[in-house]
Amino acid sequence: MRKRGEQNHEIIVKRRGKKGHAEEHSSAWKVAFADFTLAMMALFMVLWIVQPRSSLQNPSAGELQSNPLVDGGAGVFDGSSRTPIELDGLPMPVRPPEAPRHPESATASADGKQPGEASEPRHYNSNVDLEELAALIRAVSSSVDALANIEVKVVPQGLRILIKDDQKRFMFERGSANLDPHFRSLLVALGGVLAKVDNKLILSGHTDAAPYRGANGYDNWNLSGDRALRARNVLVEAGLPARNVLQVTAQADVMPLHPDDPLNGANRRIELLLLTDSAEQLYRQLFSDGQAQAQVGARGAAFVQGKAADAKAAPANPPASVPAADKSGERNSH
Repeated sequence: MRKRGEQNHEIIVKRRGKKGHAEEHSSAWKVAFADFTLAMMALFMVLWIVQPRSSLQNPSAGELQSNPLVDGGAGVFDGSSRTPIELDGLPMPVRPPEAPRHPESATASADGKQPGEASEPRHYNSNVDLEELAALIRAVSSSVDALANIEVKVVPQGLRILIKDDQKRFMFERGSANLDPHFRSLLVALGGVLAKVDNKLILSGHTDAAPYRGANGYDNWNLSGDRALRARNVLVEAGLPARNVLQVTAQADVMPLHPDDPLNGANRRIELLLLTDSAEQLYRQLFSDGQAQAQVGARGAAFVQGKAADAKAAPANPPASVPAADKSGERNSH
């Protein structure tokens, strides 16, 4: 109750909670700091375990002889420890078994070839061998992204290797013998394979039936010949022995790949024919005068004996000339 005569004032009472000294300085932050420290320690431990192994030698390896405990302790987490730790004593060093060394992989040969590489070129003659070589050529062509530009087929005369254009790339520039870099890489890869082959081969250049005539009568015959020679030079530079090339021919457009479509771009190609022994022998007989031949002329066919047969028929030691007196006596006797 308000007393009479007192002014009408409102009294506000504020009550404050009293905190002790211990509550203001509690140790809750220590728990958070301990958790943070534990997490950081765990992180450092994980980074230490999974760190990439240094290419340098473990520093503790040099102290292994003087202090065997070092190797066992330093290599626990980095995986470099080579000594098992016994429970009842010091670690016993164990020498790891050495891997057997192949005699061919010890050193390279004297002629510079890599270990395991054949010292002499291989000769392919049977169909099985030629199929194996064809598979190798396809694999090498695939490695240079040129599998679409090459066809390999076993034929009765040997192995036929056909290098042609595709829809995006031409082997040569139009009207010239300038070789495209893509096809040059293919020929270089092919030359590396043929460098290890002992068979002889014939290389021919082909064009389509589109008429071409340049300066000084330069036509498809010249163009196909220059392209074949260009391909031959690249193969030889890549390792193909020059003596293995028996012939480089210009075919122009007389041997189209698609006879029904002579203007087809697929007719522009380079062909290699790897000869078998029988095919090489027939080829050599074709260009040799040492074999018997049949010559056809205006008077009919005539058999001509080769020089080799004449050499066999001729006696090794021809008889000496007979004196004139003896000859006259023989004539008189007859």
